[in-house]
Amino acid sequence: MALNQKIKKIGLAVALIILAIVLGSAVGVYNIKSGKSNSQRIIGNWQTVDKDKDLNSADLLTIAQVAVYGPYALTKKEVIYLSTNTDSDGNELDPKSDYIISGKKLDAKYWSITAYDENGFLIKNPINTYSYNLEDVKYEADSTSYKINLSGSAQKENWLPISNVKKATLIIRLYLPSEKLRDNLTVETLPSIKKIK
Repeated sequence: MALNQKIKKIGLAVALIILAIVLGSAVGVYNIKSGKSNSQRIIGNWQTVDKDKDLNSADLLTIAQVAVYGPYALTKKEVIYLSTNTDSDGNELDPKSDYIISGKKLDAKYWSITAYDENGFLIKNPINTYSYNLEDVKYEADSTSYKINLSGSAQKENWLPISNVKKATLIIRLYLPSEKLRDNLTVETLPSIKKIK
């Protein structure tokens, strides 16, 4: 009888340990997928790692998120990554709607804006355009500002297609950003995203 009691207690302990591992793993996966962490900095609708943090000083959750979504990420002196899945009014980007991404040249040696689907992959499209950067975007008459058409339907120029996806996310990469830009990332320095239809 005593042996049966011991086996039941051991079985219960093992079951509780397995349950704790499963629940802990589920919470960890949820936190990584949420994109939120203590090192996160919000600038309007854009998110980035806080300006005084880097991969070597970020919290463990941020490090895990980078390992999953941005392997081989560079340091902040080399590149700043910003992401959003909302427009400037805070509404989730709708692939069935049309948006204008408006901005000015960013003070970095090289920058790009890329669209991704809900799984973090480039969005397949008929014109094989996945991003715009300082070299291939068509600037306005002032040669410093630009407008990118983020849309599921064809546009005349600077068209960044987002059709046939459930969700869209934009990522800005600022390679070799100036110290001034690193220290002064503001809503005014970053592109705005306005829904037009």
